[in-house]
Amino acid sequence: MGIRKLIARFVIFTFVAAASGQQDQHYVVLPQSAGHSVFNLFGKDTRLGSWQPSKADIDGLEGNLSQISALSETGFKSTRHIEHPGTYFRQYIGATVNQSKLIYVNAFCDDPPPPNWKDHLYVVMDGWTCYWQAFYDPATKKFSSLTINGRA
Repeated sequence: MGIRKLIARFVIFTFVAAASGQQDQHYVVLPQSAGHSVFNLFGKDTRLGSWQPSKADIDGLEGNLSQISALSETGFKSTRHIEHPGTYFRQYIGATVNQSKLIYVNAFCDDPPPPNWKDHLYVVMDGWTCYWQAFYDPATKKFSSLTINGRA
């Protein structure tokens, strides 16, 4: 095989591998400015702020994502839970609550996801276990406040 064919195959393989890696990624870190969308969900609470999580913070979250399966839904006497959180598309936003740095997780099962999911917070009412939210604390490496959407 000639060197040109070898180089061409390498370039094509690299392009295909990079493209499939981007498609397979089921999460995105939204910009710090997206925190305002989260704040609107909670009302005008002055204890809320935003920050930009680091790669290490996100790696920690991803490494502990299976904890979601063990969480009980906050505020309800419910047996609903999330069995395979890694299969959902997830949006991450750095949020401060009472000066504690947390990461807000917004998850949904729409496949394919909406076209702008990597740029804007995707909010859906109802939808049952296809849509859930939680907070992750990078300091303790724990999830909390799991909420699962209701059913219409």
